[in-house]
Amino acid sequence: MLPEIVVVAAIIRDRDNRLCLSRRPEHKHQGGLWEFPGGKVEEGEPLERALARELDEELGMKAVRSQPFMTVRHRYPDLRVTLHFREVTAYTGEPHGREGQPVEWVPLQDLSSRQFPAANQPVVTALKLPRQLVIPPEGLHYQDVLAGIDRLDPDSQGLYLRQWSQSDALPELAARCRQRGVRFWIRDDAHLATREHAFGLHLTAKSCGSGAQNYPGILSASCHNEQEITQAVEWGAQMATLSPVHATPTHPDAQPLGWDRFRALAEGKPLVFYALGGVTPDDLDTALHHGAFGTAGIRAFW
Repeated sequence: MLPEIVVVAAIIRDRDNRLCLSRRPEHKHQGGLWEFPGGKVEEGEPLERALARELDEELGMKAVRSQPFMTVRHRYPDLRVTLHFREVTAYTGEPHGREGQPVEWVPLQDLSSRQFPAANQPVVTALKLPRQLVIPPEGLHYQDVLAGIDRLDPDSQGLYLRQWSQSDALPELAARCRQRGVRFWIRDDAHLATREHAFGLHLTAKSCGSGAQNYPGILSASCHNEQEITQAVEWGAQMATLSPVHATPTHPDAQPLGWDRFRALAEGKPLVFYALGGVTPDDLDTALHHGAFGTAGIRAFW
């Protein structure tokens, strides 16, 4: 059996929204790679206290307060690791490498130029994503969708134009999203997504991943089981909706996963997961504790 460790790591932003990164010593596991600073959690130690201790020891930061960001479980060839990422909300002192390690403030758009341990990759993706993925209900007039776009919070909510991706009204809806800074996804058609400067291309199980390899934005996939998750990884997806968590009127014949099965399917996969199907915005904390980064839905989110 592989050894297993539990780690807590920090998402630290400065006033310019740059992220604090440190580089691992060459002689350590995954040495030489950049990472979000943190360290091992001692047995029985609360995560917030463990992160405050590690950031004091490593970076000289004091009075650290933090909140959950996401949890990643990853299996390396020689080690299993559970990483609890927490977003730092308050601290004093200027972070610096107290153990001689390089420490840098890096703009979000430059993260892709850094080499991270594999377990950090989903977090690099998640930092670009909203916590909620909103799907317009069927049967709406496009004016209703335009009004709905105006109600969205661009910081925390993205829009999946599932039923509108092949509509003549798509250019107008996409333009409204771009105008308001709302990140939006197009279904299955990489050409359309590129033409409309969509933030994301969302692939359904029937899409065969056509054109996905060359799509420049976020690539996501609709998943319901282990096989579809494997297919999403092969397509090169960075995120996925995993459903249905609970019974839902939209798909009454689908067998609900439940939260335990959701966590089992998501664990160890190099994807950012959104919990979909019978969930509400109030389920975010539960979703975070079961391997998701965010929640997605129709009626409860619109």
